[in-house]
Amino acid sequence: MMRGRVALLGVALAGIAVACSVVDDGKVERIDPPLGLDDTVPSTTEQITTTTELATTTSGLEAPTTLGVETEPVTLYFVATGKLTPVQQDLASPVTLQQIISALQKGPPDSDVGIGLTTIVPDVPDLIRVTTANGVANVTLPIDFFELVPVAIDQRLVIAQLVLTLTSSRGIGQVTFNLRVPLPLGQERPPGQQLTFSDYVSMTDSNPPGPDITAGTTTSTTLGG
Repeated sequence: MMRGRVALLGVALAGIAVACSVVDDGKVERIDPPLGLDDTVPSTTEQITTTTELATTTSGLEAPTTLGVETEPVTLYFVATGKLTPVQQDLASPVTLQQIISALQKGPPDSDVGIGLTTIVPDVPDLIRVTTANGVANVTLPIDFFELVPVAIDQRLVIAQLVLTLTSSRGIGQVTFNLRVPLPLGQERPPGQQLTFSDYVSMTDSNPPGPDITAGTTTSTTLGG
């Protein structure tokens, strides 16, 4: 009987030790375990939320994508004081003859190399069409083309611009027109007859570069960032 009471007394004392603590003045103070746990252990929900926020922040550090555009230098002829001057300009590669015609229509570049130069080629969309066959550029002009360029010297200059520029392009040796066109000294060449760089070289300034019979070089330019 005495042993049973001792056992019960031991259990009671162990319970008091768990639920209470002794402070400095010797008094017993009860501890609330749920409160202590709430203050020290973070909840599972808070951990998940924090991880999501970090992932979102990291995704904003992605590097921007840049795009490259290949260009190719071409020789264009523009007019200065009644003579034709060659200018090199970069066009998007692969360059087509129609692109070259459009570049002539737009005129010389805005940079220093274009100062004092002009173009005689009328800037009218789809006015001039060009196709190629066996190294020949076949140029189609509207029937009233020379009404847009009424001055005789300008008519010679505009045809010279087209012939010199096209025959300076890669793979082109001759040019034909669907109309009768003037030569440098005022003679005329019948439709369909081939013209070459040498036919109009007398209308250039000194030391023209001449036709480019080699393959063009392409370069790459970056955008955006």
